[in-house]
Amino acid sequence: MNIDFYEDGTPAWVELGTPDADVSARFYGQLFGWNFADGFAGQPQSQLAELGGRPVAAVTATPDAQRGSWTTFINVTDAAKAVEKIAAAGGSVLTGPRSRGSAGCSAEVADHAGTRFGLWEAGEHHGFGVAGESGAFHGGELITDDVGASAAFYGQAFGWALGEPYGPLNRRDWHLGGRRISVLLPRPPAMPTEMPPYWDAYFTVADAAQTAEAAVRVGATVLMPATMTEHGVIAVLSDPTGAVFTVLAPTH
Repeated sequence: MNIDFYEDGTPAWVELGTPDADVSARFYGQLFGWNFADGFAGQPQSQLAELGGRPVAAVTATPDAQRGSWTTFINVTDAAKAVEKIAAAGGSVLTGPRSRGSAGCSAEVADHAGTRFGLWEAGEHHGFGVAGESGAFHGGELITDDVGASAAFYGQAFGWALGEPYGPLNRRDWHLGGRRISVLLPRPPAMPTEMPPYWDAYFTVADAAQTAEAAVRVGATVLMPATMTEHGVIAVLSDPTGAVFTVLAPTH
């Protein structure tokens, strides 16, 4: 469905930083059916990914990066004030706030544990134009080593509240204004100890197992095969540039 409502403090956008934008665009175009337009946010190195003519993500060339990575951006009404709250809550500001032309203003920040994410102050570009369809962003999931510290940080920074744990891995839902807006996952036993906590980007698909097989055929690596969870069947993948993401076939 199309999206035309954006709320302060909720995930609004995702951007892939990649050492090879051509490889990334070809991969996600084949996997999700995305089309790409150059010059997103007035930046020649950035491409706008669209699904059926609606914005779903940005792909930005970062030639000096050793591997690709997805960044989830949280919608804020004032990026300058938001970074002050991030710092006051024990986080850090990595870049910005900086103008993205008429599209808006962004900053890259880190939480108390150094987990990176972004802030997006909308101009003409508000964020996702589609949700609930195959190939579109489904939601973000914070994988953390310290649930209590994460709850304190995101509560202070954005007013988020954690729900009760559920399922065998003790996932919890982030709530804002009584609505579920995201998910928290304590570090699962299968996650390599050398991998730091991160914000995972989930994309909706019709069949997680088939999508994982298709992803491998176009250069991905399966980090976790199709597995049933409380929200549906997921598979964790690494794209050809090393960017980690998850596909989800919802059960409801």
